[in-house]
Amino acid sequence: MSYEPRRIASPVNRTHSFEIAISTSPPLSPYPDPDPVEPSRSPPPPPAHAPKRLYSPRRSVHETIIRELREYTTTRSGLAQPPISPPAAPAVAPLAEAETTCSDEASEPVHESSDFDNQEEEENVQERNVDELDAPSPPPAPCVPTETSQPIVFPITPFYRRKGGCPKFSICIGGLCATFFILSIIFLIFWLVSSSDFRSISSKIKNVCSSRECIDMAFRMSSNIEEKIEPCENFYQHSCHKFNTQTEDHQLNFLSQLKESSMTNMHGLLTNEENPAEMLKSTKLAKSLYESCMNAVQRSSNSPADLHNLIQNFPCGPILPQCHNFNSDSYSWERHSGMLDWYAGDYNLIVYGRDVHPQDRSKIILQIRPPNLEKMTGQILRNLLELAKPSSTEFEPLFQLSLRQNLLNDFVRFQLLQDPRSVQSDLDNVARLIVDLHAATRKSATITPNATYMTINELSQALPQLFFREFLDAYLSNIYKWTEEDLISIQDYEYFARLVDIMATTDRKTVANYLVIATTFNMEQYSYSPREQFGWRECVDQISRLDIASKLFIDKNANIIEIEKIFEFLTTLKTDFISTHRSTPLQYLSTINRLGFYVGYPKRLQNEDIVWRPVSQLSTNQSNYFDSIIRVSRAEREYSLSQIGTYLDIDDTTEFPVINPTMLYNSHVGAIVIPLSFLKPPIHQPDGDVPMYAVYSSLGITILQMISKVFWDGLDKSSQLQCLDNVYRGFLNGNRQRAANLDNQLFSTIELSDAFKTAIYSYTKWQNDRDIHREKSLPAFDNLDSVSSLMLTFSTLFCSNEGQEPGSDYEAMINTVAANSKMFTIHFNCNNTSRIFNRRTCL
Repeated sequence: MSYEPRRIASPVNRTHSFEIAISTSPPLSPYPDPDPVEPSRSPPPPPAHAPKRLYSPRRSVHETIIRELREYTTTRSGLAQPPISPPAAPAVAPLAEAETTCSDEASEPVHESSDFDNQEEEENVQERNVDELDAPSPPPAPCVPTETSQPIVFPITPFYRRKGGCPKFSICIGGLCATFFILSIIFLIFWLVSSSDFRSISSKIKNVCSSRECIDMAFRMSSNIEEKIEPCENFYQHSCHKFNTQTEDHQLNFLSQLKESSMTNMHGLLTNEENPAEMLKSTKLAKSLYESCMNAVQRSSNSPADLHNLIQNFPCGPILPQCHNFNSDSYSWERHSGMLDWYAGDYNLIVYGRDVHPQDRSKIILQIRPPNLEKMTGQILRNLLELAKPSSTEFEPLFQLSLRQNLLNDFVRFQLLQDPRSVQSDLDNVARLIVDLHAATRKSATITPNATYMTINELSQALPQLFFREFLDAYLSNIYKWTEEDLISIQDYEYFARLVDIMATTDRKTVANYLVIATTFNMEQYSYSPREQFGWRECVDQISRLDIASKLFIDKNANIIEIEKIFEFLTTLKTDFISTHRSTPLQYLSTINRLGFYVGYPKRLQNEDIVWRPVSQLSTNQSNYFDSIIRVSRAEREYSLSQIGTYLDIDDTTEFPVINPTMLYNSHVGAIVIPLSFLKPPIHQPDGDVPMYAVYSSLGITILQMISKVFWDGLDKSSQLQCLDNVYRGFLNGNRQRAANLDNQLFSTIELSDAFKTAIYSYTKWQNDRDIHREKSLPAFDNLDSVSSLMLTFSTLFCSNEGQEPGSDYEAMINTVAANSKMFTIHFNCNNTSRIFNRRTCL
């Protein structure tokens, strides 16, 4: 491509007015054209005081045109124009030199002009070499203007346009089309806004909840609901069919979702990077424990020696290879059990903790209770009942055999590193003792276990075979200074009476072996084992039991709840529950009337001084997690027991698991504990970004279910069981329909059905009080009314892998709950030929 500027030879076509305009237009340069000087091979240096002149293509073109015009007029008139002396000779790089007849160099040929696009004309200015433009050009040689017939060449630049209309016809047409298009859009928008259809769409959008919580609920419902199954035929399968067809790791019920959310949240708090100088001491300790727990290499080098050394520090049992000097005559199981305390955990023969005084529920007293063997024996027992289905006479022998084969043999092989056959007789005796303890603790599994209050002296007189003072002196006396007249709370007194009989018929060697096994079972979770799955969840779960971790969790999550609004909602639920049970004698409603609630967390856990006090004197070793976690846990346990005899804060209770998203009912305090971790989606709070039917279907029904458990625990339920039995069996598969006893499943159905009925009553009452007949619907579910939305958000929330098998007990429970509700039949338009139709209300 040629880099020469395009020229047009058109002096004939130019009018006199054009020449005048060019000659009289002000130059863009502050300096006039320089005088022509003799050419020189080396350009003179610039004057000392000449200002730096910036390059401007437009200015250069203008100056060139003026120069050519003057030369042209001089040639025509034959008169030489006097030169104009500039104040200085600035270094100017003209875009194109004007042609002249007296140049020493040969003149360039003249090109005929034609029309070019503006883009091509612009290239004439911009496609010059930058170095060429910046370099000063040599001054032109002096010349005498002479008459010439050669036409003057004027460069055409984008800065000078021709007179006339649009440069091209297509541009004009394009402008007209664009104007027409814009006017069409304006007219269309005006028509849509003014039309009734648009107002209908706008109204629908306004009546749809678009918050994040609503979108999550709608996604859960669309992911679980199977539209092909009619709700009046099988409400559970309609609500949860897609849920149960997912992979097992995605079949998480709402409690599992809350647990996963809490664990993930706590994991983030323990692993996020913070400035150590700004961290609290309790936070530093929690993070240090987590880092130590995750150090698998260091932990594997310490195990299993760390666990074995711990067991040997307590009275041993003959089942241990190192126990050679066991003496049955001098062995005291009370002393052995008292020394273990936290090390044996809930497997201990006597578990002690804290309770409240019956006359002053703010005063802390000592409590003793039976062991809880669920984690040790629960899965083995369920497998036995499901597979073998033993009769009452076969149960205990088969249970004992299952314990020895599936529990104790593996324990001896992997923990004690022995051949189980070498201690087979000892294992049989321990299995027999576990069966006896299981039978003795069966009544303690109720939600409101019987509590008996005695002084220490009265207990010693009532059970003289139980050396209770020796039990206390083994360890607790160092923390709690008790007297004979101190009142203690005995949970399930009958267990301790049976325990005395069991100990009288069991040899001391078997008792010692059981306590060794119980301690090892409880402590092996802190010792690294390559057989067990190891990951961050195990570490977070262990550290979350500590108060230092609870404080960290509260500090970061306390703002997610509004306690006053939650208390107001809970009070409304309790009042409405009492209203729906007016036919019940008042003495049975008195417990519900006195029922209290502990919500969120106790304020003491926000106080760094209180939380740090129990562990302030500890020295931990980050390279030994087993030792460090035991030290911190024991220190917090001892501080808690040292508060016996003092008083609780008004917002505190004896057991408040902040990070564990599980509601508790403390029968001695008479209150339901709702931890902070439970109050997160999919459990919704009042006055949030969700409709109230979502609050009633989540927080409302779960709270009412707990209230119902408390209410029905002390009532005769025979008429309700008889009424629901046929309905419940109608939803079971063929094998389960013939089951002899379904009382336990029916108990759960009664409690949930009562909660469901009360929640609908309370919600419709809330609607009537506020004259709200329809709340915002969920996205893609605007065809449902508010009560139907409550029912479906409840059923999809309660989807569980327990209902995976068609005709399961769990499926039958949800369907029976729907069949017992008249409101369900009304809002889903069920007819009397449907499987789910309210023919009779059993509650």
